[in-house]
Amino acid sequence: LPFVTPTLLAGDRSLADVVAHEIAHSWTGNLVTNATWDHFWLNEGWTTWLQRKIMVQIKKNPKFFDFDAIEGRKSLTDTIMNEMKPEDTSLVLNIGDADPDDSYSTVAYEKGFTFLLYLERLVGTPEFESFFKAYIATFSGETLTSEDFRDFFIQHFQGNKKVNEIEWDVWLYGQGMPPVLPPLDQSMAKASKDLASLWVAVDREGEAPPTKNDMASWSSPQITCFLDALHVATEDKPLQISTLQAMDNLYHLAESQNSEILFRYCQLAVASEDSSILPVALRFITSQGRMKFVRPLYRSLYKSRFGRKMAVETFLKNKDFYHPIATKMIAMDLKVSGSGRSILTTNPWVVTGVAVAVVGVSIAFLRGRK
Repeated sequence: LPFVTPTLLAGDRSLADVVAHEIAHSWTGNLVTNATWDHFWLNEGWTTWLQRKIMVQIKKNPKFFDFDAIEGRKSLTDTIMNEMKPEDTSLVLNIGDADPDDSYSTVAYEKGFTFLLYLERLVGTPEFESFFKAYIATFSGETLTSEDFRDFFIQHFQGNKKVNEIEWDVWLYGQGMPPVLPPLDQSMAKASKDLASLWVAVDREGEAPPTKNDMASWSSPQITCFLDALHVATEDKPLQISTLQAMDNLYHLAESQNSEILFRYCQLAVASEDSSILPVALRFITSQGRMKFVRPLYRSLYKSRFGRKMAVETFLKNKDFYHPIATKMIAMDLKVSGSGRSILTTNPWVVTGVAVAVVGVSIAFLRGRK
């Protein structure tokens, strides 16, 4: 079983998708492996696709596949538009002698997933799932390149005229956002986005804030969808601090034990220059070392007026707490030295029950229903 970060222990099994992702690597990443880091998307794009297939079975809701992909697409957009150099936004990289860590981002995961989803929609889900099984069987115990993947796909679907529509060079070597964004079912996200629009109206138009906690019966993914929608709606003009305070008084977001929720709320508050969030944010980035959370939050604090000094001081004090890769990347963001011996001091946790369930669903998916 894999060891996983304590940030997955939200108390409601809402973050089981990460466990599903890591176990899915048993097939896409371990059994079948990218030949070099230039083709890293073959590991992570496939694994993200398989993770979402597994979670559909666990949730017993086919709409969850698209719902989860909505969050992934936002993450991909943020990464490409705000974080990575253009040459690091293509699926097939040209790393050469550079450090692969410098090119690491959500691009391999979500742009890779988007390509696979495009192919699935193009040829049909049953046909694509059969292709996936053939792909695993053919390349089991081997490494392959993106060109190997392309050739095998074309061979497998020989005679299917739809394959002629695929712009392989644009998808594999093109920079920026994917050339095609397959539509995603928004029905599960509607309530979250509607509530986000209501709070934007409170902030911009002086509407009365809600008095009823509509989130009380929501799942954690619905709450993160709400916060993501707020992020998108307030990119150009952050929320007023008074709006954030009213929101937190109603929903108690700053007290959330769910790392995905707390991270997003901290990002909103930092963007609004709400200094009251500083103790919460600093406690969050020094109590766990997951780069998905700590690096963006350090970056946001560094860009803020109230948090820059504390971001640097906190990092220098705690840099040996983080994984060496995280230390290196955060040091680059904060323009400080991250040199020195770095160790990871968080204790690993094994989520045994969820892991066993995910393994069962994974095997069932690969073998097919009897």
